[in-house]
Amino acid sequence: GNVVQFEHGYLVETIVEGNKIGISPHSIRLAPDGELFAVDSENSNIMRITPPLSQ
Repeated sequence: GNVVQFEHGYLVETIVEGNKIGISPHSIRLAPDGELFAVDSENSNIMRITPPLSQ
């Protein structure tokens, strides 16, 4: 998927493009390791948000 690194070290990676597989996700989940999984219902994408290593 597409990966974007933001100024403070966060990485945002699209891991599922819902429009391509016919789903429309809409939620945010926190993984035990601290990563966030955000679902963008407008664009039907699922993204992994990784915090900076310093946090």
